[in-house]
Amino acid sequence: MVVSHLNGLRALEATLRLGSFTAAAIELGVTPAAVGQRVRTLEEYLGRELFIRTPLGIKPKEELLRVEAQLTGSFSGLAAAMTELKNRNPSSRLSVTLPASFVENWLTSLISEFYQRHASVDLRLDASNRDVDLVRENFDFAVRYGAPPAEHLQGAILFADYVLPVCSPGFAEKHVSDPSVRSLANTPLIHIGNRTSDPSWVGFDGWGRAFGFASEHLDHGVHFTKVSSGLQSAIAGQGLVLCGLVEAFNSIRSGLLIAPFGPKMSCKTDGLYRLLWASEQPMGSLQLDFKEWLLEKAATFRRDTETFLREGEN
Repeated sequence: MVVSHLNGLRALEATLRLGSFTAAAIELGVTPAAVGQRVRTLEEYLGRELFIRTPLGIKPKEELLRVEAQLTGSFSGLAAAMTELKNRNPSSRLSVTLPASFVENWLTSLISEFYQRHASVDLRLDASNRDVDLVRENFDFAVRYGAPPAEHLQGAILFADYVLPVCSPGFAEKHVSDPSVRSLANTPLIHIGNRTSDPSWVGFDGWGRAFGFASEHLDHGVHFTKVSSGLQSAIAGQGLVLCGLVEAFNSIRSGLLIAPFGPKMSCKTDGLYRLLWASEQPMGSLQLDFKEWLLEKAATFRRDTETFLREGEN
């Protein structure tokens, strides 16, 4: 029976990993309506809903979150097996595993530049936070946020991160007209859960304590499990979201989001984004060029964000 529902399971896994039917549809090459129908058919077979559907988007139920790693791991394994069997042109294949929020909010706007350097590249991006074995699962690289890599891995630092609240310009005009007021009592908040084990990555409570906000008004609002859903809600003017600068910077630069309290009211995290690779695994010219290209893009991003943060000090 699993085989007969493979399309539904694939739509379910992509929706859970990417946070919306629309994002899943882009990855799968179908319409959002088709993704929604596949998930609905699977729900009908199981006899219960797997997502809570709201005007702000979808939210996975707890029972679905418990099997997220199994779903993602299973489909990643199938994709890897198919790649090995197909073996179209190993020298043109590049496989990278990265956090979903990193792909959606940082890498997506840049990846076309790499295609211009390598028009025939067979690029495989595994957008997940699972603990990938770079050797056994046949990945060339991983981008990960957190502590230094294990002994069998090598790494290069991409950049640090900062947690800060952002919102749309219209929302700020209505709800944060005076940034000196240290209360969010009447400000709709957007929380993003299930983030990281890094204790320095604060929520609204930790951020509020750091900057003297009234603690009794920091836990209300809507809660999302996916960064992309929280950012889209903020862009739509529905609340103030607390997120990483890495995730929000492109939207800030484009004017979709602003930091209403200024860049100086951000909390630097202890964890770092790194590019990782297996120590004993040789690199071809494609892998070496990807490494060089990504480090160049990271250096540019560091300069841009440092300028943004310095402006907050003026």
